[in-house]
Amino acid sequence: MVPELPGLWGFGALFCAGIAVSFINSVSGGGSILSLSLLIFMGLPAATANGTNRLGILLGSVASLLAFRSQGIFLPRQAFQVGWPAAIGSLAGSLLAVGMSDRIFNPILAGVILFVVASTLRGSGGRPSLGEAAVLRNDWVALVAYAGIGFYGGFIQAGSGLIMMAVFNRLGNLDIFQVNSLKVSNTVIFISVSLATFAAAGRIDWPVAVALAAGNLTGGWAGSMWQVRQGEAWVNRFLLWTGLAMAGKLLWSTWVAWGKG
Repeated sequence: MVPELPGLWGFGALFCAGIAVSFINSVSGGGSILSLSLLIFMGLPAATANGTNRLGILLGSVASLLAFRSQGIFLPRQAFQVGWPAAIGSLAGSLLAVGMSDRIFNPILAGVILFVVASTLRGSGGRPSLGEAAVLRNDWVALVAYAGIGFYGGFIQAGSGLIMMAVFNRLGNLDIFQVNSLKVSNTVIFISVSLATFAAAGRIDWPVAVALAAGNLTGGWAGSMWQVRQGEAWVNRFLLWTGLAMAGKLLWSTWVAWGKG
């Protein structure tokens, strides 16, 4: 369990982090670095922080998807095409994550965070709209890629938005707004499966999760409405320093744990 929070200040920090996370996720991706960092710095075990983070990601993604839909950017056929293999992958990844000790999980998470940080420096690479119908590949290679997205999302989730943007750009004829809409709809699907798995394993601190989720709802809607007119460079700079701090903390904790035998 997480150490006792400093009253309203602690929950206020979680609420603000939730707003920032969903705002960042709807604009580009990688926002979970922020909330995972906060939860781990507060003292939550890494695997429990991983599960606690997911309620807010789910609700923030729902809010973001509704905002995209209100702007006429919604791809239900493609969401199902990507979503069902992602759901299967998410179940497998979540089952692996809930049974892993922090001594093993922490360095893996640190490595993933560093990869996500590096990915933000390269940008999402979304292509402009060509005025054509949205199309995604549906062969076995694509299905493996979609299941892999779900597996990663179930296992760690942080940075999955960046991975999805790269995959959907590679395997589809989509503009940047369609890619983002499909990204959040797919997140709703695989995070729902993952959240249920972590909850069944007792890997969620519910009071903390609810505080984060309240902010996620606000941030998801605001980010999706805002991103069609603004850029993401400032978001990437913020994620850079947050990610480096989190990876350093995880690696130090692992070094100390291994030193104690």
